[in-house]
Amino acid sequence: MKNTPALMITCEHASNALPDFVLRAFRDSDGIPDEVLASHRGYDIGAYKIFSILVKRLKPDFHSASKFSRLVVDMNRSSTSKSFYSEYTSSLPSTVKARMLSLWEKYREKIASFVAGKISKKQRKADKEALPKVIHLGIHSFTPVLNGVERDADVGILYDPSRPFEAKIAEILIKNIRDREPSLRIRKNYPYLGKSDGLTTTLRQKFGPAYAGLEIEINQKLLSK
Repeated sequence: MKNTPALMITCEHASNALPDFVLRAFRDSDGIPDEVLASHRGYDIGAYKIFSILVKRLKPDFHSASKFSRLVVDMNRSSTSKSFYSEYTSSLPSTVKARMLSLWEKYREKIASFVAGKISKKQRKADKEALPKVIHLGIHSFTPVLNGVERDADVGILYDPSRPFEAKIAEILIKNIRDREPSLRIRKNYPYLGKSDGLTTTLRQKFGPAYAGLEIEINQKLLSK
């Protein structure tokens, strides 16, 4: 239908792989321990599996998943974020970090390019009550216990409460999940705030109300590796 928003699904922490050029840069150091790469710090455990299922079932207009660990560069953070480079990569030579930054730029650019193709410059200034032209679902997972504290949710729906259509879509998602799995504990903007630094926040700033971005956070205890 003409007015149906385009659907985009992404997975920013899909993999714990390291680029060959980073592995080469680690030759004279301990690099990133295997147990760290295999943990929630290395990637969103189980998120890619959910992403793949949703892509197959929903057939989005666009989908993208990262190919490298968040411990290289974090695809879901701004390049100015303190956690953009991890403690393992922040001290690598500037030439290596420039190549890591290029990975982030390429990932972000193809996503922004798709959204730009659906939202004109005029539509970016539309009223916040206007129907969005792009709905974006970012798929993530979270560790059941962080710093000794157990997270008290099975699923989190992250969005910006000040954006009416994001709030409406969040309610629809919650209802659909509860209809299928009534026992699941679902919380809004948990375990993180939907307005925090991330891909959805960047795209909101760039494309205005014509873009609606939500993140689905799933407790890793529900997912297999």
